[in-house]
Amino acid sequence: MKPKLYLVTKDFPFGEGEKSFIKPEYPYLCEKFDVTIIVAELTNEIGDQINERVSAENTFVVSCKRNIWEKIGSYLRFLGEKACYKEMLYIIRERRAVLMRISRALMFGAAAETFYYRTKKRIGIDRHTQAVFYFYWYDYKCFGLTMHKDKYPRVHIVSRTHGHDLYDERELYGRQFFKEQMDKRIERLIFAAEYAKTYYLRRYQKQDCGKYPLHRLGVDDKHMSQEIRKAEFNKNFILLSCSHAISIKRVELIIEGLSLVEENIRWIHIGAGNQLEALKEKAEELLAAKKNIQYEFMGFVPNEKVIRFYRENYIGCFITTTSTEGGAPVSVQEALSFGVPVIAAAIGELPHMIEGNGVLLPENPMPDQIGHAINHMAMLYGSEEYFFMCGRSLEVYRNKFNASNNFILLAEELEKL
Repeated sequence: MKPKLYLVTKDFPFGEGEKSFIKPEYPYLCEKFDVTIIVAELTNEIGDQINERVSAENTFVVSCKRNIWEKIGSYLRFLGEKACYKEMLYIIRERRAVLMRISRALMFGAAAETFYYRTKKRIGIDRHTQAVFYFYWYDYKCFGLTMHKDKYPRVHIVSRTHGHDLYDERELYGRQFFKEQMDKRIERLIFAAEYAKTYYLRRYQKQDCGKYPLHRLGVDDKHMSQEIRKAEFNKNFILLSCSHAISIKRVELIIEGLSLVEENIRWIHIGAGNQLEALKEKAEELLAAKKNIQYEFMGFVPNEKVIRFYRENYIGCFITTTSTEGGAPVSVQEALSFGVPVIAAAIGELPHMIEGNGVLLPENPMPDQIGHAINHMAMLYGSEEYFFMCGRSLEVYRNKFNASNNFILLAEELEKL
């Protein structure tokens, strides 16, 4: 009989937000464990058809929505926890935005209590329960169970941590809450990037030991080779970007950079967001009159269709100018897996993803630097140097981001708990 594992997500397997991250990993967990998924932040109602999927896939939805009386009950329960007052003390000692941080911490703790009690009731855990709880995010859901870990001696708690659940600057009021309390009761805190692990160990003054393993995410092997890449070469240079159209992704910098490019470029952007219309207007303003630049905004595209797009089109170069990145972006991993060179700003793990296979821009690149990088890649396109970069992209992928290798090792480590 396989050991039991509860995978706690926000909306996987129903929503799109986590699918590209978790879907490649999920089959490897199922090989080693009897997996039940606990979905905690589903924003859309589940119809009858999806309810059948819930049952078939052994998936539970634990809603954290509460009426006023349930909220009061959650706050009162949390005020009875020692962890509550330890966090208040940390906040007071830091002397920054004290009242706002305390308010935010109380909301965090009350949400943790709600998740814990509803999960306990939904799946029936007790002191005899033997299972691994694998939280995909190091947030209030994980805190809910760690607060009550002493009641469940045979339960093992592990969590991944990525970006908004890790970096202080990504959290409202500049502080991640209850990390010290969670750290004491968690058995593994899993990082997907060296940069993220280094940040955590320094921030909380922890020693690098077996408790903090590095297990990168990954994408499936596309069976691409340097020979295939050369054989399929297409003279039209396609520059691809794939990200949400939001301010932190700085897609407007790509437009500004392209406005300075002299080579013939076809730029395609995949991704939607609240800035999409503004980006279209900016592109019309800066690029419409340029005869050498073609551009297209494809909007939201499901991951399966993104992969198909790579297979059906020869991508000359991938570009990202994001201002923040908690780990190794899947969009870049996918580009590497197809042997595509990359232009990227030196943010987060991206410097570890460009090793002779593209252009690493400064952390805050200027439009002329972006334009120069695009021009450079377009001028090299089809040369031996260009194909060397393609080969290096494949090497970086196979050494670091091969899903099969990475997820097998993770599942084996969890199995040993």
